[in-house]
Amino acid sequence: MNILYIAYSCNPFAGSEDKIGWSVPYESSKTNKVYVITKEEQREPVERYLQCYQLENIEFYYVDIPNFYKKIFKGFMYSGRLNVWNKRALPLAKKICADNKVDIIHQITPIEFRAIGDYGKIADVKFVCGPLGGGESLPNGLRDYARKHKIIEVIRSGINRWYRFKMRATGKQKSCDYIMFANKETQEFLADGINDVRETEVAVDINDIKDTCHEKSKNKECIFLVAGRMIYRKGLDFLFDALVRIPQETRYQVRIVGDGPELEHLRKRCEDNLNLANHVHCMGSIPYMEMEKEYASANVFIMPSIRETTGTVLLEAMSKGIPVITINKFGGATLFDENTGWLYDGNTKEEYIENLKKAILECIANPNEVARRGENAIKKAEKYTWQEKNKKYQKIYEKLLKK
Repeated sequence: MNILYIAYSCNPFAGSEDKIGWSVPYESSKTNKVYVITKEEQREPVERYLQCYQLENIEFYYVDIPNFYKKIFKGFMYSGRLNVWNKRALPLAKKICADNKVDIIHQITPIEFRAIGDYGKIADVKFVCGPLGGGESLPNGLRDYARKHKIIEVIRSGINRWYRFKMRATGKQKSCDYIMFANKETQEFLADGINDVRETEVAVDINDIKDTCHEKSKNKECIFLVAGRMIYRKGLDFLFDALVRIPQETRYQVRIVGDGPELEHLRKRCEDNLNLANHVHCMGSIPYMEMEKEYASANVFIMPSIRETTGTVLLEAMSKGIPVITINKFGGATLFDENTGWLYDGNTKEEYIENLKKAILECIANPNEVARRGENAIKKAEKYTWQEKNKKYQKIYEKLLKK
């Protein structure tokens, strides 16, 4: 097959969406002729990689937009930048399709539904989109943790509804021959019954799956790991509210890795509370190799996000045999269950705090159960490799072409 991937984010040396935008075309190029359109900023890392490794059956094209749009479309307005980029990429996509008889166009990044391009209008080519996220909203019981950012959440909610209306009014959603959703919330927000399936957007390389149970068995106390950008929607204040309720004499530690605008506030909370000071370590940003050591020593991973599409760190933890504590929503609810982690629910703020606390205490009190779920997690990770994801995508492509 000849496949054109739309990958705004595409970087062989980065994670998150950049990893998605690189890994999907890379795996596909092993059996197909692949073309990739990405943003101009990715030219340097992609070409640096190609200087070191010779790849066959894959070609990269770069599209830029004026700096004016990059300056005005930031934060929760970022979708505007993505849509400007998609419009600039569309003529190039049409040319590539015409010159190379492309069979499938697959938009893999950005993953947010607000930035679907008009590639479905290109004649005689099937358009696959997703997995898509971005339709998530704050759970009622956790909205208090975004009170300082309420205006952002209100505007974001309005933008989501506008784009949903616009997609339906213009027929953009129906112009997609196949849509995948990264989580239940986005699926329910958008789906109208047209080939909508749920498929997590993230994956790991099969070579990154490592059993670290031996290292963890040396721990004298339960070590919890938290990693990600320190911003309000990652729910660190929520986690701290649960931790202060755990008796101070309890033996455990929480290691928090990452940088961001909330880091100093979190460190101040630790300084002001003896319970947190004795158990929580805010480490800031660390090199990737150091992160490997953190995964190796951690017993349990906690993702307390109050709004999230999925989170690459969830699969990274799973691939290292680490069970996860996270909310029973978003992408985490797709990846984990009672055999591979702990999923907490709630209707009120109090219920959420108590249920998160109970999950943490259960991990501390039952190391054997932590180990069991960790072993199950690493087995499950084998189903979520880029190689397995590519097999799923290939079946979708073949099914569409048979139609």
